[in-house]
Parts: sequence; C-alpha cells; structure tokens
Amino acid sequence: MSFKVPQKKMKRQSSFGMVSDGSKSLPVPRSVVMIQKGKVNPFLDISRKENKASEKAFSSIDLEQSEEILTRFKNLLAGKTDNLPHLPRSVVRIFISSTFSDMRAERNILSREVFPKLKELCLSKDLDFQVVDMRWGVTEDSQNDHSVERICLQEVENCQQMSLGPNFVAIIGDRYGFRPVPIEISEEVFKTLKEFAQRITTKPHAVKLMETWYKLDENCLPPKYILQPIRSQFSFFGDYSPGCDEPRAKHTQEWENTFADLRDILKTSALLAHDEKKITNEQLHEYNLSVTEIEIKKGILEVKCPDKTVAVFERKIQGFTNYDDGLTKRHIDTSVENGKAVPDKEVKYLQGKLKEKLKQKVDQKYIHEYSINWLPNGIDPAASEDHKTYLDKFCENFYTDLKNMIEDADDNRGLRGKISTKIRFYTDYSEILHHLHFCELKCRTFCGQERILDSVKAYILDTSTRKPFVIYAPSGHGKTSVMAMIMQSLPDWFKQRPHVRIIRFLGTSALTLNIYDVLRSVCGQVADVADLIMEPVGYKKIENIQEYMPRFFRRVSNSLKKPVVILLDSLDQLLPAHNAYDLQWLPTTLPQNFKLVVSTLPKEHGILDNLRAMLPDKNCYVEIPSLPRETGVAIIKTYLLKHKRKVTEYQEKLLMSAFSRCPGPLFLKIILDEALKWRSYTLQQDLDLQQTVQGAINKLFDNLEIKFGKTITSHALGYITIARDGISENELEDVLSCDDEALDDVYRYHNPPVDGIVRIPPVLAARIRFDIKDYIVERISHDKYTMNWYHRQFIETARNRYATGSLGEKLHRNLVEIFMSENGVKRDITLSRRKLTVTNADRQITPQPVTFKNKRMLSCLPYHIIHAGKALSEEVAKKNYFCHLRYISSKLSAFGVETMVDELYEYLENQEDEEIKKLRNFLSLTKKNLSKPSKLAANILAFINDGPEDSSLKKLKEQAINCIENQDTPGLIPEYPGLAPRKDLTSSLIHSYNGIAEIICSCGDSVLVKTCRKGKVEENEFPYELFHSGTEDLQQVSIPDIKEREHYPLMDKAGENVIYTLADSITLLHLITGNRVTKMFKDITDDPSKNQMVCKELSTDTSHLAVLMDDGDVVLLNTDSLMQVDRWSLKDEVEDVMGVLCTKSDNLQVLVSVNTETGGAPRSELQLYKPGDLEPKRFLFNYPLSKGLQGLSFKESFFTAVSVDGGSTKILTVDINQAEEMAPITLEDSIKHIVFSKSKPIACALTSSEKIVVLNLQKSEVLFDVSPDKPVSYFGISGTYNYLLLGDEVGSIHLYNAKTGIFSGGFPAHSGPVEKMQVLDDYLISHGQNEMKVWSLTEILTECKDVQKKNWGEFVSGLLGLKAATCFDLHPNGLELVTASKDQMLQVWMLEGAKFSREIGIRMEAKKMVICADDKCCLVDSKGELRVIHLITGLDVDMNLPSHVLDFVIGKDGVTLYTIGLKQDMLMISVLDLKLGKTKKSFPLKGSLKFETMFVCLSASERYLCIQNKILPYEFKDIEASWKKNGSNFNPQVHPYKFVAVDLQQATGGLMVCLRKLSNIPYLGEKICAFAGNIMVVTINRRVIFWDIPTGRCDQKVCKSKNYSMMYRPRWLENPNDVKGGSKAMEMSKDGHFLAVGSEDGYLFIYHTDSGIPVGEKAPTTKHTASVIKVAISGNSKWVVSACQNNTIKLWDTSSGKEVFTTRVDAEVQHIKFTPNSKYVVILTGTNHTRVLIYKVHTGSS
Repeated sequence: MSFKVPQKKMKRQSSFGMVSDGSKSLPVPRSVVMIQKGKVNPFLDISRKENKASEKAFSSIDLEQSEEILTRFKNLLAGKTDNLPHLPRSVVRIFISSTFSDMRAERNILSREVFPKLKELCLSKDLDFQVVDMRWGVTEDSQNDHSVERICLQEVENCQQMSLGPNFVAIIGDRYGFRPVPIEISEEVFKTLKEFAQRITTKPHAVKLMETWYKLDENCLPPKYILQPIRSQFSFFGDYSPGCDEPRAKHTQEWENTFADLRDILKTSALLAHDEKKITNEQLHEYNLSVTEIEIKKGILEVKCPDKTVAVFERKIQGFTNYDDGLTKRHIDTSVENGKAVPDKEVKYLQGKLKEKLKQKVDQKYIHEYSINWLPNGIDPAASEDHKTYLDKFCENFYTDLKNMIEDADDNRGLRGKISTKIRFYTDYSEILHHLHFCELKCRTFCGQERILDSVKAYILDTSTRKPFVIYAPSGHGKTSVMAMIMQSLPDWFKQRPHVRIIRFLGTSALTLNIYDVLRSVCGQVADVADLIMEPVGYKKIENIQEYMPRFFRRVSNSLKKPVVILLDSLDQLLPAHNAYDLQWLPTTLPQNFKLVVSTLPKEHGILDNLRAMLPDKNCYVEIPSLPRETGVAIIKTYLLKHKRKVTEYQEKLLMSAFSRCPGPLFLKIILDEALKWRSYTLQQDLDLQQTVQGAINKLFDNLEIKFGKTITSHALGYITIARDGISENELEDVLSCDDEALDDVYRYHNPPVDGIVRIPPVLAARIRFDIKDYIVERISHDKYTMNWYHRQFIETARNRYATGSLGEKLHRNLVEIFMSENGVKRDITLSRRKLTVTNADRQITPQPVTFKNKRMLSCLPYHIIHAGKALSEEVAKKNYFCHLRYISSKLSAFGVETMVDELYEYLENQEDEEIKKLRNFLSLTKKNLSKPSKLAANILAFINDGPEDSSLKKLKEQAINCIENQDTPGLIPEYPGLAPRKDLTSSLIHSYNGIAEIICSCGDSVLVKTCRKGKVEENEFPYELFHSGTEDLQQVSIPDIKEREHYPLMDKAGENVIYTLADSITLLHLITGNRVTKMFKDITDDPSKNQMVCKELSTDTSHLAVLMDDGDVVLLNTDSLMQVDRWSLKDEVEDVMGVLCTKSDNLQVLVSVNTETGGAPRSELQLYKPGDLEPKRFLFNYPLSKGLQGLSFKESFFTAVSVDGGSTKILTVDINQAEEMAPITLEDSIKHIVFSKSKPIACALTSSEKIVVLNLQKSEVLFDVSPDKPVSYFGISGTYNYLLLGDEVGSIHLYNAKTGIFSGGFPAHSGPVEKMQVLDDYLISHGQNEMKVWSLTEILTECKDVQKKNWGEFVSGLLGLKAATCFDLHPNGLELVTASKDQMLQVWMLEGAKFSREIGIRMEAKKMVICADDKCCLVDSKGELRVIHLITGLDVDMNLPSHVLDFVIGKDGVTLYTIGLKQDMLMISVLDLKLGKTKKSFPLKGSLKFETMFVCLSASERYLCIQNKILPYEFKDIEASWKKNGSNFNPQVHPYKFVAVDLQQATGGLMVCLRKLSNIPYLGEKICAFAGNIMVVTINRRVIFWDIPTGRCDQKVCKSKNYSMMYRPRWLENPNDVKGGSKAMEMSKDGHFLAVGSEDGYLFIYHTDSGIPVGEKAPTTKHTASVIKVAISGNSKWVVSACQNNTIKLWDTSSGKEVFTTRVDAEVQHIKFTPNSKYVVILTGTNHTRVLIYKVHTGSS
C-alpha cells in the first residue's frame, strides 16, 4: 500500500489537492529599506540574481511583522534580555496521541508510508523530522513508578516549544483509552475522599487500600498524598530475572486487580463527594480522565491558539456484533450489563464531551472523520477494499495537513531571513538569541556572590580603568552563573541609562568554539549596534582581526557615546586553534567607554598564567570563592521553594553536612536534585549523599543504570558525551536505533511493534533525557539544537565511565553510520533474547543528504571518523568520506579547503595512510575554490598520482571522470596526474611567473611586483603588477615606472591602495576603483618651501606615512586622505638621519634616529615624536648608528639599531614603552642586513662572515648562529611558523628552527641567487632571475622531515617524472606523443593513459621537434644541429642536412623540409625532400638581416617562406628615428619583431619586407601566420594587418558586410580607448574559417576569417587576467585553447566564441597543441622544472 507525492507544483499543493497559500503583497516600509544603507554582509556572498530574488521576496513582507522583527533584533543587539523571542527552530517534532492496540494499522502505515515522505519534505527545507510516539517501549519499569504520564506531558510541552509548525496530532477511535488513578492528590481532597470511601458498603477495605497506596508527603508545598510504586507491595512486578516467571505473573495479576479496585474506590468516593458539593466538576473529572484525553488537553485544549499546529483524525467503526470478542474489545470500550458485554456508556459520554471541545478549539479543515465497517479480523486493508480506501485517505489527509503546516511555518521562518538578507546585519540572529536565552536560564536560581558582583560593578563603573577584568575559579564554582548575573544586572548598575551589553558563553555554540569566530562575531555585533561597516580586510584572518579589533573599538567609541560591556565566559572552553590560549588576541588597552570581562578556570591550558603576564595589575582579577554556609542555606531554600518542595529537619542537616565538605554550586545543585526526590516519609537509611562532585555524578549515573538498564544508559550518555558539539534528540534516537547492542538490550521482553522496522522506543530516550535535563545545556550546531553536558565534571566523568578506549571508538563508529547514511539504514539485526532475526531491518533514521547545506553532517562525520579509530576500517572512512567526490565537494563548499586539510592532518596523526596523505597534500597545495564538483574533479585528476595499491583514490578518480563526462558543458579531462607532486620539496611549488624583475612590497595577501619584458628595447609604461595569494593571479597596476628606490610604491594593509612618491608629490591609487589622488608636499603642509622628499616610511598598520623632507622636517600623513596629521622640525642635519620609523595607530609615534657628536665624540640618539607633542622624547646612545640597520620588534615595544664601534658591532635596544635601555649585544663581525620579529623580541642578522646570528633582544644574548654552506643572498623570519628562511647564491632555500637553530630542510628554488623572499599567510614567495615562484609554506614544513630521509633525485616513473622536457610534438596518428628532454633522449608515449612506449637516444638537447610523414622526426638544438630520426628504428635518416640551422618548418605534404641557417656568415635557405632523402634546392639570402632570434613559417600557398626576426636595439632606434623623421607619431606600444619573406619558387634570395603603407619603414609586430594564398596576417598593436607578399600591400582590411576594420579589437569593446597592449598569440584553424587572437589585456577573440567579425558579433564576455601568450585550435575547428601569463588555461567554443572551461597549471605555458583528431590537448609548462600535461577534450552535450 502506498500513496504518491507529486514532485513539483507551481502553487502550494498537497499530494492530493490544491491549496491556496493566501499570500499578499504589501509595500515595504521606507524605514525598513533604508536601515544601514550600503552595508555589505561580509559573511555572505550573494549574486545579483539572488539579490533580485530577495528583493522581490522582501516586497511581500508584512509591514507590521517586518518592523516588529527589526525592533526586536535591535533590542537583542543591545543585549536586552526581557521578552526574549523563542529560539528559532529547525525541527518538525510531532507528538502522536492515540490509543494503542486499536490503532496499530494506522500507526504502522504512518511509519511505513507517511513519515518517510514527511522526512523527505523536511529534508528539502533543511529541517529535521521527528515523531514522538510514547506508546512504543512503555515498560513495567516505567509503570512501576507511574512516571509515564508525567513524561508524556513533558514531551508534549517539548514538541510545542521545539517544533516548527505542527506539533500535536490526535488519532481518536472508539476507545477512550487507559484511565489511570491520580499520581498525586492534595491533602484536603484525599481526606475528603477517605471520608466518603467509608460509605462504600460494598468495599469495607476501601480506606485501608487508599492508605496503603497513598502516603502523605509533607515535603510537598502544599502537602500531597503520593501514589506508591507498584513494587512497594508487589516486588516481582516487572522482574524478568531467571526463575521469576511465576511470581512475576502472580504479582502482575494482583496489581491489575488492585488497580481496578483502587480506581473504582476513588471514582466512587469522588462521585459521592461531588454529589455533596465537596469537590468541583473539574476535580471529579480528574478521576475519569484517560491518558489520551490528558495528552489532548495538554496538546490542544490548553493551547491559546493551536491554529496550524495541531490536527485531529477520528475513526468510527460501524457494525460491531460480538462485544465479548477479544478483538472487538481491542477496538471499543465495553462494560458488562446483565452478564453481557455492551458499549461503555460512560466512555461514550466522555468521548462525546471531548469531541465537542476539540471541534470548538481546532480549525475544521484540520479535523477529519472517517467511517468504516467492522470486520472480524479488525482493520485489514488486504481483505477489504473499504479499509484500504480508508487508510489511503487517512494517509493522504495526514500528509497534506502536515505538509501545509510545515510549509506555512517555513515561510514564516524565512521572513526573518529575508529581512536579514535585505538589511545585511553582521550578527547571526540565532547565535545572539541563544546566548541571551542561556543567560536568562543561568540567572533563574542565582543566589549570593554579592562581593564578586560588587567588584565587577566597581570595575564597570570606573571610567579611569581601561584594562580587561578577569574572573576565575575552579570548575563548578559558578563562574557562568556570575557572568550571566553580571549581564542581567547591568541595567540597574547603569541606572537604566543607555548602554550596550554583549555576552558569549564560549563553547556553547559552533560559533564560540574557535577564537576567530568569537572575535568576528563580537566585532560584528558591535558594528551592528553602532551602525558601522567593518573593513573586510580587518576580519579576513585571525592575524587581521587581532590587529584590527583595537582600532575598530576606538572607532566605535568615538561614534557610540554610551558604555559598551563585553562578557566572554569560559575562555577554557575555546579550542586551541589560532593560539587561543596564548591570549594574543585579547586587547589589553580599551577605549574609555569599553569594558571587557572574561572568566576562566585557574589551571586549564595555562590561560590564567598568560593573563597575568599580560595584565600584571592585581586589581584586574577576582576569584570566586567557595560558597559560604549562609549562601548555601539561602540557595537550598530558594531552590526547594522554586520546585514547591521542602525537606525535613534531619534531611536539611544531611544536606548542610554534605555541602560543608564540598561547598561548590555544582555539588550543591546535584545533591539538591537528589533531595527533590526525598519524601517526608523516606527512611533515613535510604538517604544517601556523596561527598564529592565526582561521587555525586557517579551516583546519579548509577541510579540511571538501575532504572533503565546499564547498556542503554551507558550508550545514551556516551553519545551525549562524545558527539561533536553535542547531539540532537533526533540524532540520539537515530544512533540508538542503529546500535544493535542497545536494541538487543531494549527488546528483551517485547518484539518491535511494526514488522520490518526496528527503532529505539521514543519513550525510553525521552525518559533518559528527562532524568538528566538539569545537567544538559542546549547548544546550536549549524542550525541544529543539540544536547551537551554543560559542566566539565560531567563530561570528564561520563567520558571516563562510558567513552574511553574501544568502547568510545564503538560509539564514534555508530555515529559515523548515521551521519554517513544518505538514504537511511537498513541492516539485519538479531534480538537474542527474543530469538528473532529481522532481515534488512529499517532503522528509519533521518537521511543525511550530501550537500553543502548539510553543515551539521559535514562537520560531525569526519570528526567521528577520526575518533572511531580501530573500530572503523580505513576503507569505510575513505570510501564514504575522504575519497568520495560529493562529500569532498560539499565539504569544501561549506567550510573551505583549510578545514578539510586540518581534518586530514588530524586523521593522519592517529593512523598512517598514504592515500589520505596524498589527498591532504593535494588540498594543501591547491588552496583554490574547489567547491564546484567539475572543477574539483579536474584538479583531482591533475594533481593526485595514485599508486597500484591506492584503490580508494582510483575510485575517487573514477568518480571525478564520471562527474566531468556527465557535465553538459565541455571541458578538459586530465589524462594523467601531470601536476602531481614529484616526491621532493619542490613539489610544494604552486606556481611560477616569468618576467618579474623584482618584488617591491607586500601587505596582507598581496605582493606588488615590477615586471620586465625580456628582450624589449623600449620602456614599459606600467611595469607594476599585483599578485593576490587568494586568486593566484597577476593584475596590472597603473603606476608609472619609478627608478629611485626611495620613491618606490608602498601598499596598505588591505591591499586596496598603493602609495608612491616623486620628489615633490605623493599619490594614492585605489586599486579597485582606479581612483587616483595626487598632492604636492607644499600643498599638504601649506608651506611653499616643502619641495623635496628624502625618504618615507609606512606605519605597520599602514594607516600613516612618515615623510622626511630635505629641509629636516618630518611630516606625518594619514594614508586614507593624504592629510597632514602633524609636523616636526629636526634640529639635526638631514645627512645625519640614519632612519625613520612609524608605529601603528593605537600607539602612534614617529621614531627618528640621528647621529650626533658630544665633545667631539660620535654619539647618536633616538627621537620619539607623538602627534600633539612639541618636543620629542629622546634616548641617547654612546655609539654612532649605521644607516638603515634598525627596526621595531615585540609588538613595536622594542627599537633596535646597529652601531659599529671600532672593530666590533654593537646591537643597541631600547624598550620605548618602559623607557629602558637593554644591555648592548657585541658581535665581532659587521652586520650586512638585519630583520626583526613582529611578535617577539627576536632579531636575525647576516654578518660579514656570512653567518646568520639570531638574537634575543630582551635578554641581550645570542641565541645561536648558522653557517650555511653557500653564501646567503636573502633571509627572513616567519613568526607564524617559527622558522628562519635562508636563500643562497646558488638558488636553494634552507629552513632552520627559529628557536633552536636546527636545520629542518632545503630545496632548489631558482637557477641563480635567491634575491628576495616574502612570507604571505601560508605562502612563501621567492624571486630570482626574473622569475617569481609561489610555494605552499605549510606543505614545505610538513614534508621537511620526510624529505631529509629521501633523495631529492628519487625517481618518479612515467610522464610525471619527466622534469626537463625541452619540446614535444604529436604523431599524425593521433595516438602518440613524442617528447625531447635535456638528457638527450626522445620518449614516445601513448596519449591514452600517458603510458610509456619506448625511448630513443638522440645525442642532442632538442629545442624544436616536428613529426613528419612515415614516422620521421625532425629535430634541431640550440647549437643549430639538425637531425632527422626514424621513430620506429631510432636510426638517423640517411641524407645530407644543412648545419647551423636556426629554424625549420615542414610543408603540408609532411615530407618537404624548409630550413634557414648560417653558412659562412650567410643566411641560407634549404628545401629538402625527406621521402627521397635529398636536397631539392638551397640558396643564400640577399641583403643584411640582423637578428636576435629568428622563426620561420610558410604562406598558405607554400610559395613564400616568412621570417619573423627579433631585431637588435640599434635597429629599433633607427626605425624609431625613421618614424619621427617622416612625421609619423611614434607609438610607444611597439613590438620587437620584423617580418620578411623569401620567394621559394624563384629562389633568388631577395627579401620582401613587411612595410608600413606608402613608406619604407618596416612594420613591427608580435605574431605572423598564413591567411590565404600568398597573404599573411600579422598582429600589430591592437589590430591585425594583412600582408599581401607579392604586391607588398600591408594594411588593415574592411569587413564586407559592415564598414568595420577586420579583426580590430577596440571596435568590439565597450571602452575602445581603454584597450591596451598588442596581441602575442595567434593561430589559424586548419580549415581556414577561424582566426584566434590572444591579446595582452587578456582577451581571446575568435574571428570569422571571411568577414573579420568575431564569432557572435561581440567581444567575449570573459577573459584572462593576464596577457594571452599561447593559443591553439583543434583540427576539427570546434575548440580553441588559450594560455596566459597567470598560468591559466581556457577552453573556448568556436561556434559561440564563449569560454566553456578554465583550469590552472603550475608554470608558464611554453607550448600547446591539439592532436590531429582533436581528442587531446598537450601542454608543456615551465623552464627549469617542466611538465608535459595531457588533457582529453570532453565535448559536453555537443
């Protein structure tokens, strides 16, 4: 039996009919739209399309609702805790209320058919779905203490509070349900009932029975009579111990008889009392109520507005005939009249009254009535079409009602999100609400600690104190409650004056585990309150936010004129990431109106010791003492009174005695919870209190194990303890339902109620939760509310007891199973005690979709895999997560590369696995945005080299291939992992960039470089480019070439602005907008004499610039505006100034070091200038200083300079904050260069003896020195990684531990001296020989130890191991690739799989190769030797070949070889027939042709050989002079190549030069190729010209259809004047239909050759980020591949002209070519370290 759910509809629709959603469009209030105008959410990147969608959605938001939400949210931002809204929910939790035995068919079909579909619906909305059915698993144990009713009502309340949308469903039949006796009866009513019980003549034992089963508990307020446990009289009730079957059966029957008798006595007594008006109607009704009505009363009747949250389904059965039949009695309540069973009239009356109430309370559309006929075998859809139809309709209505309720609630849930998206707050609504609710919870029973609160109050109200305040105490002393009480007390302390209060209970949510998230969240809330925008660079990384936060707080302080109090509770709960325990993130100086209070344990992680080192003032600390006795007494009374309880005098003494031994709040809480269970009649010997917190917790756990069984208790508490960020109720039920050991224990006496489904009874999980609820805290984990132990002692005790060793690993493994199950879990289970095996048992767990939205799963699954240890096989971990493409893609999309890399590192710490290591290395090195599956797949295939044993990686690569092949869009599939590491440290190379003259400066995540155009004779107008580590791109910056080093550009911290100077002016360039501000120094200072700048220095936070003028003035500028902040006049000569430094804004000052004389003796001084001060603070030295050898360290508190004193060198250091001079450090050698650590008092110096000396400036001592084998060319310190990096003269980089000086590893980086290195986040940037390389620093450090054990020359097999390829070509058969390498070998490879075929020795280092017909291969080397080799035999072809060949080309026939070379200083042209093995003709060129390099190509007719020669500098100047002489405007964007042609047919050797129109001046261009016939095309500047060789005509052509210049780039771009640069890449398609042209500004145009118009008649919509340097067209003319200087490869579709695929390679592309059959693209990259890459062309849907 099943019902269908439609997949997609336009309107709100159930699966069985259309429902109107009733939505209305209302105008958006202007006040709402304008709030925080312009603020951009830094944590959410929304596309324009999404923005438009959100605006449309926002326009329909109800006016009053939106204003109410915004007002409420602003109150939350300010920290107001009154009238808190409910926590937002992400679970649909429904309590099912019905009688049980008569509703099995309905419950079973709901479980099988409806609940799974509702789970799918909720899953699609990122919601959990949970059903609470308390009829499952009600055991004799729970019946014994009569707790089921109380727990049921608690669960109803939980559903009402937790569920989004529907929360209660009543299914009513012909039975009224079980009617219990009251668990509690007030003292007054009980006495009344006893009085009337004496009148029941038929039951003379009535009073005695009542007194036996009810005892007065005077600890209740007011006193009550309590129903006693069943086992108090019938000890064998529910006892399934061996040998107890007979007494158990006897006692069970006796209880049933007793219960019936007792219920009858109470009902009769209540009726008699009511008749005499001694009790009310409501009191009488309590003795007739069924459990079902009690639930319905709580779930529906007592709810103020149950609309869209409840539904009622009523089934009426007609046609009962035999009421004595047992099956009939299961479906209708009966009574006995005249010896016969008849329908119970009392029940019918009670049911009627209940139904009337329901109809008055519940919306009629959510009440459904069904009528069916009775069958002897009950509800049987297999036997009755009527019953089948009923059940189908029931399912249909059930699903539709709940679906509509869920969708309506989800729409309302989305309202807040729509407003938040529109307004874009930094603060997460759920996060802030969670902390405020938690605060309110901790304040409910707070007592005492007045002294602590007074101390904090005094600190907060003291405006002179600007330091943080620290509260500390051991665990369990109430720190969190104190922090919560501070938060709640602030309004009174400030006497209701406006203020802002922010609190974070660290460790209670996913955003309070990591200090970076905490700081970002707090700053975001401060920004929202102050209505300010945070600078994006300020919170990009932890380093950024540490430096930015103090400055941002000062900015807020100036803007927000009211107190701001920030409370951070439990620093010890932070994870150690980002050195959280070092407290470097904690601001030690606060703005005047800011206060910061933190709390911590005294001995955990060394936090308190670190705080004391940072804040030595004892007034900044207060310790929470043990609770005094009087406070304990007050807490006991308050706590008991809150629960309407008291204790006897003896019990109170017992409590106080235990408390005196352990006077802590946690211990008191535990023993009070135990005391709540004490009755006034509890025997003294049964009162047992432990003496310690741990003992009390263990006693609690003992009681739970006795109550519920050891297995289920230990597993349930174990899961709560070990689950990541806690465990949700749904997850707890799911994992227990997959825990076969727990299930076997639970189903000891009963079979699972639904065939084929085995799940933990909800009532059991609910009862355990209920008993520990006071020790559980609710946290948020990725929008899921989870249960956690709040107190550390509970975590430690539970872990030691339930989750250590193999037991803990088992629990982690079970959690892995539920998070790994995308489609639920169906698995066999054997219930040993029931001797029952359920095959493929459905555990009905919540599916875990593999999507980036399911952050909870993506966070928890790897965590539990890592901690499952040996209990989980490596293969399962890899197959289902680490090596599963969709999991990896979703993880990267949700959390980024760094998070997954950290997980892989952690996994490898526990178990070594080569496959995981390769995956980790791959992700560490790429660090790209790989969240798009196709991009991830392509990179996996390119970067991961799987070995024969790597079965999981092979499957991952299969998934990657399938992913790309299933894409509709075309792409390039790596045929083998050509970019994989090669097993040495050089494998950490990410990219290399040629043409980089030098590194200018770096800041944040960017490096400013100066480029060089090797071989160009002209100046480069704008030589600067910016490298972004995030994008790994180089982008041109419009800064003119600057020669003087003192005027070199500087970059601000955000990487958004560049500042450069000339002698008399300063310019600020905004890199994003291109805005440029230039100011003259004389205008800035308003002093005409200020003309010449000597030097400049940026502050470390780049907010200010100090400039030294030639007249001795020091000018301090603000870099945002170039406005003068202050100016000082030096009394010294400018020549005596040895250096100028500038500190960051929070302690802004300019430091000028000057050499002076005293009494003829050379001296020096340090002058400190602060804005506003007229005179500087001075520090005098007895030694002269060396120019430029000085700097700041240790958070800018230490100034250090170098002095030469006779034959020795002295290192002079001053603590400028404490005005204290350190003892000088004396060295024998002079110092050539010195660098300083920003975070520590450490300096590193290069001495004249080529030693590196590391110095501790604070202790004035040499830590160690290093003597490298080769001279050091550059060195630096990485403070983050504590490494010393040395670059030497031969191009190697070496690493030393900066603490110990121990050598860690090294690797070859450049072919010559390492000229500069920069550490940029996780990257190392090195430079040498006009080449910049980007390395993964983390990967270098990780591999250092391994590499020391290996040989750098370790062989890597296959094409991947080919590191020194010089050229390649592709065989005409389309199957083979031939490569040449520096080892003078040819290698032949099969393209499919990149498999090695054979190797041929060629005795030359070939620079060019062409494979011709008949398997012949032509090669030439750099010396001009030409060889023709047969690829099959490896032998040279027997023929005479010309010598000193400069270049050659093969004709279309594949056998004609054309060469150009030197013969006795003459250029010779030779034409050879390779087939015949002879020279056809040879002739010299006439005239002089001077060149630097030379390349040749043929005209399409093959009549002309065209020569492209790179001219010499003197010839360029001659051509330039000719242009100027002829009155032509000299174009500065000229090119280095000249073009000439030779007639091969006439063979006279005459040269035909490509000349400018109507002149004898040669055209200079970049590229030439054949067009048609005897016409060539040449790229010149921004255009393509056509050179008709026979006529000499050389000019642009006009399109036939339009009056446009053919192939003229500016014509097709929006701003033609902005088009810069020429075209350095060009290729014609084989069929002559297309010409692909790549330009220096990154465009790739595909032109129709017949019209000269680009494909699509428009410019491409995308482009490269750097100059296009290579281009190739496929043989079938369908595809174009282009490569740029940023090492990016793009694939273009010639039919549309659009880019269809992009990828990156490791180095600059040297050659790129399609196979003749267009199936593959082969690419050669790099120079020193080369790679040959093979990509298969995936054509997509085309």
